[in-house]
Amino acid sequence: MSVSSPQKLLINANEYTGIDGKWLRVINPVDATAEVGQCYLLQESQIESVLTAAQVGFDTFRKTTSTQRSEILKKLALLLLTHEGKLAQLITMESGKPITQSKTEVKRAIRLVQGYSDLLARTKRELYYLHDCEAELCYFPLGPVLAITPFNFPLNLIIHKLAPAIAAGNALTIKPSSKTPLTALYLGRLAIEAGYTAINVVPCGVEVAETLVQSPVFKKLSFTGSADVGWRLNSLAGRKPVSLELGGNAACIIEDYDPAKLKTIAKRVADGSFLYAGQICVSVQRILVNHRHYDAFTAAFLQEARDMVVGDPMDEKTEVGPMISVDDVFRSRGLIKQAIRDGANVLYGGNTYNMFTLNPTVFNRTTPEMIINRDEVFAPIVTIAPYETFEDAIALANDSRYGLQAGVYTQDNKKAKQAFEELNVGGVMINEVPSFRLDELPYGGIKDSGLGREGLMGGIAEMSNLKTRIEKLRS
Repeated sequence: MSVSSPQKLLINANEYTGIDGKWLRVINPVDATAEVGQCYLLQESQIESVLTAAQVGFDTFRKTTSTQRSEILKKLALLLLTHEGKLAQLITMESGKPITQSKTEVKRAIRLVQGYSDLLARTKRELYYLHDCEAELCYFPLGPVLAITPFNFPLNLIIHKLAPAIAAGNALTIKPSSKTPLTALYLGRLAIEAGYTAINVVPCGVEVAETLVQSPVFKKLSFTGSADVGWRLNSLAGRKPVSLELGGNAACIIEDYDPAKLKTIAKRVADGSFLYAGQICVSVQRILVNHRHYDAFTAAFLQEARDMVVGDPMDEKTEVGPMISVDDVFRSRGLIKQAIRDGANVLYGGNTYNMFTLNPTVFNRTTPEMIINRDEVFAPIVTIAPYETFEDAIALANDSRYGLQAGVYTQDNKKAKQAFEELNVGGVMINEVPSFRLDELPYGGIKDSGLGREGLMGGIAEMSNLKTRIEKLRS
């Protein structure tokens, strides 16, 4: 999959090299000496060409009909299906994500693109009759959109910006993660082949990205990544609307369960905690267990943690692969050492599988003030603690500056309803882990976890101007 020369930038459906030969080496996380490929980096002197391309692309693409956009999305879904295997392999090589999880990511992307295509095909005029008036609500293209995306879902999280941009009639400029730019460039070429030429894919450094964010040419910023970076970009964006999909330290409450399903639930929570080395913004980080079930659940969960298959991400059996970089392994080891100094107890793990991979790690005897509870660890590290009452569990889950998603296991419908009403998060998963997501439904957080929502339902609205026409009816 390695290339002999740097891949070119995509600007208005054309390929460009960088200036002064500046390019980026993309490294395989499982081996710091293995190069997956190279790509050029957008330089400051090229920013104006990107801005011009974004505006020109929008001026043309905004004139397309919903039927034409639906057809482009349909073609893109078919192309993704055709390239499914290559995309999954590239995702794994760039990000270190285990291959089975990469295949799942591609399937999710295909389903979402097809969903937007089907939605456009079904869309009808919204007409209302009120007080002797006919009213029409219509969504119009917003303008050129800037999307900045992270490494952990290098295909699906771009699709969550690309598909609604196409559906709404906008131009899109993508600044992908410097860890996983090759997947973004691959997707960009497929989008162009499908007929969407109002696209730029421009890997670049921080300063260039911030200049793009500040440009008034872009009428919308859609960012997915860390909270600190997201809120900084929000402050630079000016008056343009901003969507932020940021981090979390998701809680999973185990209130009660069918004893016959204990192993199944423990396995599901372990998957939610450790798959893709915990590098998911809704990964389970805090497990809160009713004191009556604490011993039994903890024993079952620890067994599942021990049984997680750690190793080569290209192996179909692997569940936990490398972290995105050696630096992140060192960062995670620092968190573990700090937690131990603060009095936490390691129930399992706490060590490395190799220099690129951290073993699943479970702590107990923690307090809410500890970093491994308070901040987003973004690693295969989880804490487990008992609680007395369901109200205590909700209070502990809410004791966070984040509010992305939470999971609750209970057989009591009243408690399920209480959790939905009282948990201060964007999404509550009942009898499921917080890392579960249906891409078609609205997704996003509150508090430091972000602004706005993504997903098929509402995705187009987030990238559109809503216009109302009111006409007085003649007698």
